[in-house]
Amino acid sequence: MKNWLWWLLAGGVALVGGVLGLINPNAAQITSTTIAGIALVLMGLLQGRAAWKSSAMRERAGAGLFAAAGLFLGLSLLMGPFGDGTLLRWLLGGLLIVGGLAKLWTGRRCQTDPLFWAVIGAGALSVVLGLLVLSSVGLQLGMILSLELLGSGVALVVMALRLEKTASG
Repeated sequence: MKNWLWWLLAGGVALVGGVLGLINPNAAQITSTTIAGIALVLMGLLQGRAAWKSSAMRERAGAGLFAAAGLFLGLSLLMGPFGDGTLLRWLLGGLLIVGGLAKLWTGRRCQTDPLFWAVIGAGALSVVLGLLVLSSVGLQLGMILSLELLGSGVALVVMALRLEKTASG
């Protein structure tokens, strides 16, 4: 399987998880968090596979960081936060900000691509969501995670299409 296809699959999983999490986050907070946790774990595993198969060290490092963050956050959601949830809030906020900055960094390399703004928008969304989490704004965790999955899914699909275009062209 081509490397870009792994990125595309990870993006597809993230998009589906984000949409499913947004369907009814008010009535199903636990369900949306579980769906987001499962999607993050699957996305992390698929992105870890993509990182493992990447030949460029920068690409491997970036994908590896995204994969580790997705796996850690997904497993934390599925197993439950430690203590009163403060640690999870700080970890989630920090991971969202770091992930957003990484997307912005990756997106700047795609400036010639017409879909450049999708990656930049996904990065900005992650940074804003991270800041909202850290400032303890009363948004539901399921809503935040679903929006993050949608943004990450868009960024992964765009990067996969860019990789496919460079591989075939």
